[in-house]
Order: sequence, then C-alpha cells, then structure tokens
Amino acid sequence: MIRNYFTFYHAAQELHEEISGGFLFEIHSQERNELTLGFITHDGRHLQLIVTVRSREFSLSTREGLNRRRRNSAAIMSRIYELKVERVDMAPLDREIRITLEGGWLIVLRFFSAETNVLLVHEGRIVDAFKDARELEGSSYENGMSDEPVFRSIERLAGDRERFLELLAATDAGLPLERRLASFLPGFDRDLARRLIARTAGDHSPEKLYGCLEAIFYELASPAPCVIENPGQPPDFSMLEAHDGIESAPFGSVLEAMNHYARRMHRFMHLQSGAGDLRRELLQQIGRAEKEINELESADLIETAKRYETYGHLLTGAIGSADPGSGEVAVTDIFAPGAPLVTIAVKPGLNVQENAAWYFSRAAKCREKIKASEERRMQLDTSLRSLRMKLDRLDVAESGDELRQIIGKGSRGGKLAPGHGNKSDQRQARFRTVPLADGITLYVGKDARNNELLTFGHARPDDIWLHARGTSGSHCILKGAGMHNMSEIRRAAEIAAWYSAAKNSGLVPVMYVLKKYVRKAKGAPGSVHVEREKVLMVKPRKE
Repeated sequence: MIRNYFTFYHAAQELHEEISGGFLFEIHSQERNELTLGFITHDGRHLQLIVTVRSREFSLSTREGLNRRRRNSAAIMSRIYELKVERVDMAPLDREIRITLEGGWLIVLRFFSAETNVLLVHEGRIVDAFKDARELEGSSYENGMSDEPVFRSIERLAGDRERFLELLAATDAGLPLERRLASFLPGFDRDLARRLIARTAGDHSPEKLYGCLEAIFYELASPAPCVIENPGQPPDFSMLEAHDGIESAPFGSVLEAMNHYARRMHRFMHLQSGAGDLRRELLQQIGRAEKEINELESADLIETAKRYETYGHLLTGAIGSADPGSGEVAVTDIFAPGAPLVTIAVKPGLNVQENAAWYFSRAAKCREKIKASEERRMQLDTSLRSLRMKLDRLDVAESGDELRQIIGKGSRGGKLAPGHGNKSDQRQARFRTVPLADGITLYVGKDARNNELLTFGHARPDDIWLHARGTSGSHCILKGAGMHNMSEIRRAAEIAAWYSAAKNSGLVPVMYVLKKYVRKAKGAPGSVHVEREKVLMVKPRKE
C-alpha cells in the first residue's frame, strides 16, 4: 500500500501540518529517480522530503535536518527557491500530492502508472519536470477540481449497500474478483482489493464483501499505519491493522510509518544485493575448484611413476650387457619371462647404471607430484564442501540476521553493499584473511604493530593464537574453531610457519594456545609471554 491513494491522502494532510507556512529551501537529486525537496518549517526546522519516482518499492519519506546537495549534483527548479508554502493537499482523482507555493506555483508529486514524476506547474502549464522535462514543458495541467474527490466517492459508496451490489453485479464475472472490485471502488488498487477479499475469510458473497468494505473504509478514514516484517521477505507497508499473529510495527502517523518502511526496504535491498554478490562469488569459486580437480592428473602420474620405476629396475638388470650409445636399449623383461624385449629410451651421455638412477629419480618426482596432487585434491574437496554448504545456507536463509551472518563469513573477495560494513569486514581489511572451513577463519598479522592490534585488539579469549616458535613472524588468530579442530589448527600452523622467518625450513615448530593465555610483554610491539602452549611440527605452506 506504499503507493495507494489513501496512503498519499493522509501523507498530504500530515505534510500540510509540517511545512505549510514555511519555505522551500532547495531541490536536488543525488540518486537516480530520487528527488530531495528541502523545506524550512514554520517553526524553523529543516525537513527533507525524499520523493522516489518510477519505483514500485518506494514513494516518499521525510528526514529531519539539513542535507545540502553535493557539489556534483545539479540544483533543480531553482526559480522557486525561498518561496513560501501555502498548503499541501491531495488531487481529487488520482495519486498526486500538490504543494502550493506563493505566486501561484505548484509542485505536483505524481505517483500513478508509468508517469510517476515531480512537476512544476504555473498558471495551468507544466514549466519544468524532474523526468522528461523537454517533452512535458508547456503542456497543460488539469487539476480536476470540478470532480468529486476519491475519498468522498468511496465514503458515499461505503454507505450505500444497494449501489455497491449494483456496481459489483455490473462487472464481468469472468474476471478475478480483485480486478472486479478495483474497477469500481474509488481509490482501490488490486492490492487493496485483495486485502478486502482476505477479510471475507473465504465468503465472497456480495453481502459479505460489502460488510468488509464498510469496515475497511472506517480504517482508511482513521488509519493505524504499520510496517509488516516477515523473516526473509521485503517489508510491507499497510494502512490497515495487521491480522492476529502477524508481526508488525505500529506507528502514530502515516509519515512515520512510511519513513520506517523506506529504511527497512533500503536495508532489505542492500542486503539482497550483498547476498546476490556472495552467491555469484560462491558459484565462481565452486566452478574454479571443480575445474582444478578435473585438471589434476593423479592417475596418469601413478602410471608414469610405475613405468619409470620399472625402467630403472630393467636397466639395473642390464648393467654390463646393454650399450646406451644409440639413445635406446632393448632389455629383457625380468618381470615377465618369455615376453618380448622392452625398448627403453636412454641418455647417450650416461652409462646404463646412471640411466637407471635417472629413471628412479624421475619416478620419485612423480610420486612427490602424486602426493602433492592428492593433498591438493583433499584441500579442494574440503573447500568445495564448505562452499556448497554456504551456498545451501544462503538459498534457505529466512531472515536478515542469517543473511548478514553468511555474508560476514564470505571469502576475501566477497563484498557487501555500501553502508553494511561490520567488525568482521574491518578485520578482513586490516589483516590477511584465510577462510579455512565454513565458519572458521584465520587472521594473519602483517607487521609488529599489526600483530599487536590483532592479538590484543580483535582476538577474543577463546580464539586460538598461533606463532612460529623461536623465530620472528606473524601473529595468527583462528576464529570459529576449538582446540578439538585439529585439521584446521594444523592448516593454520602451516600458514603461520609460512609467514615467519623460518618459511624456507623443511619443518617449523608452531605454538598454538587459547588467546587468554597470551600476555603482552614489555619491549618491542608484538612481544608476548605465552603459557600452556602446545607445539606442532609442520611444513610451511602458503594459503
């Protein structure tokens, strides 16, 4: 109902109380399809009227205080600045709020159909417009003053049962009921017609519909505006009282409810935008991980390693009986007696024994690659499980809190919509961040002062602190894990070893302990005393 006639009708009345007798200060636009009209009220307050055109989600809202336009935004309709506001009223026939200024100037806030716009009218002509000014300039503006206002029409109909039944019977019975009602009820759109139908509790008889219309009219005449917020759904503005069991926030005025709705809708849309960004990023990461898994060649490497090792053994058995001078040798297959000779390519500059050793070394390198490939496959499998779990949680999230939690645990590339940063995001900006599993993240300090900030400024007592033992290096904080999460602790220790002066060593001892057992020591920034630490011997490995 944020763009319903009756919503604007009451909003216009409240605006009249706020700004009539005051002055128009300035008009500017800083967002697409959004216009800000600044007023000084009769009691000297600054009030901003924010009008959104060509949007189904927004209409208008107000904001206290002065919000001057930015330097890169243009002033709009400046010829009417500092003119006195004489009155604010509602157009009689459609969704137009009219702000009458001294000198016969009229600002029209139009909210119907595709023609939503803000018009500047003088002497019955449109002289400027927020949108499509060139096309509209000079055209006539009809104010409809001779027609019966919508509110008066619906009041008469709500009090005339026979007329209601006659008009309903005259509609096309083949059309949906909400369309039939909206076609003859003044000010009713299909949304308000659906709300009327819902009041009948399934009894769609003409008599029941008329009874519900009577009740709704009195609610529209003296509204109880509220904003309905369901988990995972956009907020809903209503001029009618919410049904029992529906969570809603009631307000004392229509403008207050519209302001609250606008804030909640902006937050919902920003949150949805952040969720969409995270979903795209997760899908990209899943795609990259799956592609890398498919490109791992463990099976081929296994066969190659076996073949090289066999060649080494066959050449060893042929020492003294084969000549490598021609670049290849034919040797007996000692593993398959009676089989044809096996031809092996060799290096002419090496003797048979040296060629055998060369094949054994090639086999060993293949086995190292196989091991690295399998370890990488395990990492990718773990990462894929975590990414798919997060994607599943994102798809079934039912509240803003759930979405914010998931977004807050996004990978380093994830972005939030402007205005929704949190402490987690600040940590990611200040420190290196390595997601290890769903909900488990490692933060790595960048230098001595940054180490101290991470350990004593952002870490909590039950976070896990890691550091390479006996050498300089980064402080690391593991969040979301307990001392029982040994696979994540070991992975974090490998990263801590990498970000230490011992990164080129084969094995590095790394301390890990709950942060509450780490105390600041006198001396250089980042110096600490550690108690109750445990030690892992790990190979340094970058994230």
